[in-house]
Amino acid sequence: MTGIDARVQGTDGGIDPRSDRNRGYAVSRLLRLLTIVAAFASTRSAGAQIMSNPTQWYVNNQIYSMRVFNSAVANSMVTRGAGAPGTARPAAPVDDPTVFREQATSTLPSLLSGNSTGISRTPAEARQLFEGYIALYRQTARKDGFPSNDLAYAFEYFVVNNFQIVHDLVDVPYEKDPRAKKGTDGFDRITIMSQKKLLQVTPAQERAVFTQFRTRLADNAGIRRMTDAQKQEAAELMATMFGINFAAYMKAIDSGNAAELETAHAMARQGLEKLLGVPMARIRITNSGLEL
Repeated sequence: MTGIDARVQGTDGGIDPRSDRNRGYAVSRLLRLLTIVAAFASTRSAGAQIMSNPTQWYVNNQIYSMRVFNSAVANSMVTRGAGAPGTARPAAPVDDPTVFREQATSTLPSLLSGNSTGISRTPAEARQLFEGYIALYRQTARKDGFPSNDLAYAFEYFVVNNFQIVHDLVDVPYEKDPRAKKGTDGFDRITIMSQKKLLQVTPAQERAVFTQFRTRLADNAGIRRMTDAQKQEAAELMATMFGINFAAYMKAIDSGNAAELETAHAMARQGLEKLLGVPMARIRITNSGLEL
């Protein structure tokens, strides 16, 4: 997680991902996500669940939404060595298919918080919570030099940062770090933390993943037909889904609760596996980008 510093911030099988025909089909399934976001988010039952149990909402929402585009990413790019590291631009031109004209006011928080009256948080409090997740997304994009108004970045943000959670590669206070706690003495802990640094996703690797998403998603005609509002809503959904997971992870880190930590790991792992359509053991991020 190159841009998020927690010390400060608080298969679908049977489809050949190498087939151009199946790439287009799988990516087109992603578009259906946009048609369910508003309907799903505006129901009272969804509002109730996200307010009373954000972690469970995250899991259920992933199961629901990921079914719509399960394997979309795995089937939209060559799975090994796809794409070369690229140079991301902080301000993407709006004529790029994955880019959208970003409105200053977020749209998804209103949908998610509109029906939360009387459910542990007021609508205003709920909206503030969701706005915080989107603010973190935009802040991270600025810090790392990525365009937040790009669907490719939203997917890269979700994938890379969940990957780091699964493997405990997030920068957290040393005394609370799950990896450091495994050390038997001071010297052992220093060695472990040095190894962690080497395992973290580098800026160049993150940019390679971004380039993969931008190239493959932009190839799809359906992506080019999406409106700016639809693209922004999709990006905000990815930011929110990761934000809830990140909050669960940091809560576990702060409390030192092993069960909560494993739940956060499972949430991140499930999100990656459902999105990419392969077991976690096959998901790698290298200098060439995402490899499955």
